Amino acid sequence: MANDIGQGTTISFGGILTNASNTSTFKVNGVNWGGISRDVVDASHMLTSGGKEFVASENYDPGELSVEIHFDPSVNPIAPMTNATTAQVVAVRFANGGTTTAMWSAYGFLSGFEAGAPKDDMMTGTVTIKLSGSVSVG
Repeated sequence: MANDIGQGTTISFGGILTNASNTSTFKVNGVNWGGISRDVVDASHMLTSGGKEFVASENYDPGELSVEIHFDPSVNPIAPMTNATTAQVVAVRFANGGTTTAMWSAYGFLSGFEAGAPKDDMMTGTVTIKLSGSVSVG
């Protein structure tokens, strides 16, 4: 198994975040995928003795992505937060050392945005995308 290397990782988000060159792919500084959880169902009944019994539900929360991107100030972050009423396809592509690509993809919607412009440094932004439905990892 190859070591995954973050250099060259990109994110595309359904075409609703676009940069000045009208592409929907952004270079990524960091990706965090968290909040993944699975529902637990109490299967105890009147004849249960000892500890309660639980079963795992088929439903799970795919969590959310927090992605630090190379920010383009020509992007309007408010439009996708207010105009996109349905989930868009989000795809994170990992360069995997430059030899192959690994990808996460799912439906999601933009739920948060932050940007910064430090003096004499790269402008970055952080987008938070709430995932919905099944996540494809491959």
